Amino acid sequence: MVSWNDLKECMCDRFVPPHFRKNLLLKLQRLHQGTLNVDAYFKELETLLIQVDMHEKEEAKMARFVSGLRRDIQNVEELHEYSSLQNLVHLAIKVESQISRKNAFKNTHNDGYSNNSWKNKNKSFSKYPPKESSFKTRDSNPSTSNHKSPTKSSSKKCFKCL
Repeated sequence: MVSWNDLKECMCDRFVPPHFRKNLLLKLQRLHQGTLNVDAYFKELETLLIQVDMHEKEEAKMARFVSGLRRDIQNVEELHEYSSLQNLVHLAIKVESQISRKNAFKNTHNDGYSNNSWKNKNKSFSKYPPKESSFKTRDSNPSTSNHKSPTKSSSKKCFKCL
């Protein structure tokens, strides 16, 4: 009678290529949070640990988890004490949501001056007037110049006429 572990080992030797475990170990070693949220990063870490069949102590898992977090979350994690991996993950999720709220607040309130629409109205401010200027040069002889009265444009209507 063969035990489950013996069967599992025999199946792995037979069907899993030798480089597969090495690639998983490298992936585990290089794992960082990056653009993932904390929960997705933790699930990826747990998945890799299970796939590699690595049985680490909880302190080693906590150290691995913290070292892969983004630097801004690591800084806050270092200030708090935690007793278990689950407490550490929960704290990291709370810190991440707090940081995202803070960044969202900064983006919408921009130091109290959130209305920047006046900046976008006339972006063509320049030291020099444009080449086709609306300024007319004066003739030296004003009597010869033809002054036409401004014509009204029928295509433009006031807000009452619309």
